[in-house]
Amino acid sequence: MEKKELESALIEHKEAIEKMVEGVKEASGKEKVELQKSLDIATENMGIMQKQLDEIATEQKTSKLTKKDDVVSFAQDLKKQINAEIESIKGMTKAHAKAVTMQVKSFLETANASVTTGALVPWPQLDAGISKAPDRMPFILDIVSKGISNSLNIYWTIRKTRTDNSAFVAEGVAPTSQSVLGYATTSQAMVNLSSFIKVSNNAMDDIDWLMSEVQTELVTLHILKLDATLLSGTSGSEGYDGVLTAATAFAAGGDTVAAGATANDYDALMFAINQVRVANFNPNYIVLHPSDVRDMKLERDDNGAYMIPPYMQVNPAVDGIRIISNTGMTKGTYLVGDFTKAKYWTRKDMELRIWEQNETDAVAQLKTITLYTRGTLVIKTTDKLAFVTDTFAATKTEISNP
Repeated sequence: MEKKELESALIEHKEAIEKMVEGVKEASGKEKVELQKSLDIATENMGIMQKQLDEIATEQKTSKLTKKDDVVSFAQDLKKQINAEIESIKGMTKAHAKAVTMQVKSFLETANASVTTGALVPWPQLDAGISKAPDRMPFILDIVSKGISNSLNIYWTIRKTRTDNSAFVAEGVAPTSQSVLGYATTSQAMVNLSSFIKVSNNAMDDIDWLMSEVQTELVTLHILKLDATLLSGTSGSEGYDGVLTAATAFAAGGDTVAAGATANDYDALMFAINQVRVANFNPNYIVLHPSDVRDMKLERDDNGAYMIPPYMQVNPAVDGIRIISNTGMTKGTYLVGDFTKAKYWTRKDMELRIWEQNETDAVAQLKTITLYTRGTLVIKTTDKLAFVTDTFAATKTEISNP
């Protein structure tokens, strides 16, 4: 730190200590003890800074009084060192010769313009870390229910039939028909999510951080793939439906906003929330694309002034239901749901392994890194009504009342 910077920092530190002293005087009990500890540390730091400032002042004063040495050439310096060690050099021809140590200046002197240039001269300064674009933040596993299973399949029982034939009857008279209940079992199989990458032995030997970086990237890609599948599902045979796949499309059922009112995104979400509640579920999250959250925050009135709706100010929410902003959603769409009704079952958590005997890896000087998980997402048929998804455009059109 330069002298001026140190002096400025010392002044600020002194002012901070004065405020801390006042705080200690006014405090009491445990708070006073903690403040006194902080004050002691601050006082000690101020002493260190003052000492550094004194040392700089001393060095500057000494440098002004010291006469600068004349520039000595490489040949002159070498001759001076040889003359100083002449007796030791003569002894090198005898049995009792000893080692001779000479300190000679480098010949790379700017005085005679013999500075060598090159890609690694001077030695490069490496900025730690890897420069890379940020990834989307996974979120689905944080809001769905989770379970652990030792089975190959997840089984559950569903109620297929319920007929209520209850009736008010006179004493001694049976109801006309009996009530009926019917049940059935269904299941969903565990599926594998696997990935691998090959890395050369040379690369791992030459780049000390490569192995940890490759493992981190492999895990990141794996988690993002799992998150995307939990949200949108997969079209392949070895997969499962995601929340969006299982969700119910919006249906206003004839309900609209007030006559003459222009439906907006907030109205669309309120109608979707109502659809979930009418189905006797309790929605707990709304998932939107960041651009849609932005548009809701930038709502304007007829005069062009920002409305800044209270539900979007600090922690965006609609009717008390938290909004999650994530680029995993398509812009212009929404997902409202009771995410406790979606459950991700894990049969095998992430297992990362390094192999040296895969295919021709051993003779090709390669290593294969594999990552594997096994699980499935279960949204029971009767729980699909707990989720509603659609586009804002379609929903606003449906609820409009011209």
